[in-house]
Order: sequence, then C-alpha cells, then structure tokens
Amino acid sequence: MSDKIKKSPKIRFAGFTDAWEQCKLGGISEKVTEKNKDNNYSETLTNSAELGIINQRDFFDKDISNKKNLDGYYVVRPDDFVYNPRISNFAPVGPIKRNNLGRTGIMSPLYYVFRTHDVDKTYLEKYFSSNSWHIFMKLNGDSGARSDRFAIKDSVFREMPIPIPSVEEQAKIGTFFKQLDNFITLHQRELELLKETKKSLLQKMFPKDGANVPEIRFAGFTDAWEQHRLGEMLEERNEQIPENEEYSLMSFVQGTGVTPKVDRYDRNFLVKDVNKKYKKTELGDFIYSSNNLETGSIGFNKTGKAVISPVYSVFSSKNKMESQFIGILSTRKDFIGKMLRFRQGVVYGQWRIHEKDFLDIQITVPSHDEQKEIIGFFVNLDNLITLHRRELNLIKNLKKSLLQQMFI
Repeated sequence: MSDKIKKSPKIRFAGFTDAWEQCKLGGISEKVTEKNKDNNYSETLTNSAELGIINQRDFFDKDISNKKNLDGYYVVRPDDFVYNPRISNFAPVGPIKRNNLGRTGIMSPLYYVFRTHDVDKTYLEKYFSSNSWHIFMKLNGDSGARSDRFAIKDSVFREMPIPIPSVEEQAKIGTFFKQLDNFITLHQRELELLKETKKSLLQKMFPKDGANVPEIRFAGFTDAWEQHRLGEMLEERNEQIPENEEYSLMSFVQGTGVTPKVDRYDRNFLVKDVNKKYKKTELGDFIYSSNNLETGSIGFNKTGKAVISPVYSVFSSKNKMESQFIGILSTRKDFIGKMLRFRQGVVYGQWRIHEKDFLDIQITVPSHDEQKEIIGFFVNLDNLITLHRRELNLIKNLKKSLLQQMFI
C-alpha cells in the first residue's frame, strides 16, 4: 500500500508532474534470512560507507573470518541491499549499500540484508546515498550508551517511508546519478594517476643512494650532483614573537603547509594571551615537526608571513630557491629516513630532532639552474594536482546538493 505525496522535489526532470507515492520499505522488500550452510559460500563481504559492498579480504588485506563461524552468515546475492548500523559518517545512522559486485557472498548477521521488488534498484541505491531517510532512522532508533552503536527493530526498520516516483522517473534519476558517479570515479582516477606520477618522478628525478645523477633529467644538464650539508643551504630561524597584524597565528597542516587556522583548531576565542610568543616564519622557510615526520609534518612555507607553534623547527634559506628544493626532497622516504636517525625521545610519546643534527645531514644536489628546473616542474605538477582535487570536490559537492534536491 502507498500514499500519494503532495510535495515534489525541488529539482525535477522536464515532463514529470505526477505526484510521488510513499511506500514503506517493507512493502517493496523482504528481509533476507537465508543462512550460509556447509560453507557453500566463503567470500566474506563488508559494508563500507565510502566503498559500498566489498570483498572483506580485499578491504582488510586478509580474511579475518574463519570457517567455524561462517554458517550463521547471511547469503548476499547480487543487487541485495545491506544496512550497517555500526559504522556511520552521519552517526548514529549507518550506510545502506547495494551489492554491485556481480557475485554472491556472505555477510555477518550483525547486518540487515534485504531484497527489493517493484522499484528501480539504482533509484533506491541513490536514494540511500541521500540523507532524507536519516530523519526517520534517528527518530525511531536507539543509540544506546555508545555513540558508535545504533539499534532499530527490524519491524520498525521495515516501516521506513520511501518516496517513489513513476517507473520512468525512477529510471531517469537512477541513470543520472549513476552517470554522475562514473564522472566522479573518472576524476578520482585522474587525480590518483597524477599523484602516482608525482610519486614515481620523485624517485626517478633524484639520484639513488650511492649515485650522483638521477634516472630522469632535463635536457642540457650533464654535471654530476654534489654532496652538501643542509647547513650550507639553510640556517635556523628561531625568532619568537607574539601574534600581530602582520604575523597572524597559523597552522602547519600535513600536505598543505602553513595555512590559516580553521574554527576546529582555533582556540583563541577561549583564551587570548597577547604576550604569548610563537615561532616566526617567512615565505619560503623550511619547517618540520620532529614528532610527526612520518605523517607529513614537513615542508616549506608557501603562504608568507605568519607565526606558528614553537614545537616546529623553522629554517630560512641562504638561497631562497634552495629551501623550496629541499621541501620537494623532503617528500621522499629516504630523506625522512636520514632525519629519523637523529630522533630522540624527550618525554613519553614525544620526539625531538635537534636543529644542529638536522643541518648536519648530507644530501646530493644539482646546480642552481637544475634546481630551478626541478622546482618549476614540481610546482606545476602540484598546481595540476590541486586543480584536479578542487574539480573533484566541486563535483562531489554538486552531487551532495542534488541528492538533497532531487529526492523528497
């Protein structure tokens, strides 16, 4: 049984004017109760908010199940839907995903598995990508004592209202979002390809250990690279000043560098100490955090005048270009490895690489002209990666907006 819905979505394809119907999930689906017997199926699946239904072995790089506990697993056939109450980007509501693997697998009995009928499966899949259904779940579920656990009775879950347009409009909406998803996937692949290309070039455009020329080189450069101490190119900047109009307090963010503080990190509204001093940094400075090298808290200042936390080590360049070259070099694992040899424990969970030890590190560098070529190349590559990342985020935001406006 269904009821006509008087209101319409904000955005609708031309030619569609009929009222939508409101059905209950239980009216267009049945709960899957088929259990795995005699280990007929061994491919265990998992339900991820980002990735959907995937092979658990592929996701975890190992099969974390064992034969003796697979008999009670639900059999999940192609196009079945699975609700996961335990993991959520919109806690306490977990994701509902469709099995698009094209094969049968098994899913933990902690999940609710259901099979649909009389509805376009792609349309329903995209509806569950919106958060329209979250309102019902939050009003009718129970979060219990833990914020990462959510419970809703099967009988109540089946009462979830589902807005259903005509078959033709369902197909139109489903196809549109499927094409949009393919477009997003294409952009993601292009972005990943660029990042992998950069990763590969970082290995080939710098000499390997024991070598004095790189595998790939710009035309016209034939001289061997030379060994130099970092102290020949950098000097410590250890000036501490209070925050002021010219030097505002900023963060040093992994992969981004010096950047204005966002509300999440800005605690100035709680306590404002005008006399507190911070490390001064200028455009082109090289910066690292001894405690977070492996996660990328290292690089150069692309922003300009700022003050940052005193926990960072800051260096100015004796030649402005050299700090930028070292910033590119610092994204290589072998450079980080050289630094880690000097890391010392200070207090529990904290590490320190003294600036004098850092400046004693030996690196292989080319002439200034070749440095300039390498810097320009990676700056352009980074700009291209940033452009693709922004385009991808724009498309994702567009999809998010349309998911809210094309469903009731």
